[in-house]
Amino acid sequence: MTAQPEAPAHYRERPWADQEWTRFQQVQRMVNHWDRPGWTPGRRSYHWMVMLGHVPALTAMAAHCQEQLRDLPHLDLVPTASLHITMQRLAFTDEVSPDLAAAVADHVRQRCIDLPAIPVEIGPLTGSPGAIRFSVGPLEPIRRLRDLIRESIAEVLGAAALPERASRFVPHVSIAYHNTPADAQPLIQRAASLRNLPPVATVIQSVDLVELHRDGHQYIASKYAEVLLIS
Repeated sequence: MTAQPEAPAHYRERPWADQEWTRFQQVQRMVNHWDRPGWTPGRRSYHWMVMLGHVPALTAMAAHCQEQLRDLPHLDLVPTASLHITMQRLAFTDEVSPDLAAAVADHVRQRCIDLPAIPVEIGPLTGSPGAIRFSVGPLEPIRRLRDLIRESIAEVLGAAALPERASRFVPHVSIAYHNTPADAQPLIQRAASLRNLPPVATVIQSVDLVELHRDGHQYIASKYAEVLLIS
């Protein structure tokens, strides 16, 4: 058996990245990311997001990878100013009033009053059936923040209002969305050639409740509320 090349030092001991890459390598077909239930023309949604377009090292790494992917078909590149981690969808704006959304934000703020800022590493490049993205970790502090958000939603709106299972959450930063069903192998191979870039270290200092809408094949987020973590 041929020995596998040793991972670069800057990617050793990052099991979350290895696990996500293993899952992506098993994908046979890419799907249309934009074919998502509930999204109709003009409809908007409240989402909790960590906004990352202000991190220069991350936007530079994303721009470099996007340039290397640009010739591949079926990709909608994410503007680097819009890079983010989606933490949790709250609801479509026609399903919950602004007052209730504000109440959830206030509850999250109280839940996070003693929560310290979260150091994270972003990278290497990986993917999912609908996107090319960076892994983000370590997982547990990010998942703890998400748990606090979910607990607040459940307490304000009821447990039935939670739209996703907690166990499905994998933090990531998407740099391109796939817009047509197609063979996954060309994307997997191209992503593999970009996995040696060193990760970007940054700190999650806040999480935002945003009003999200889709303009063609692009998400546009408007901040509705901000929750600061302890620096």
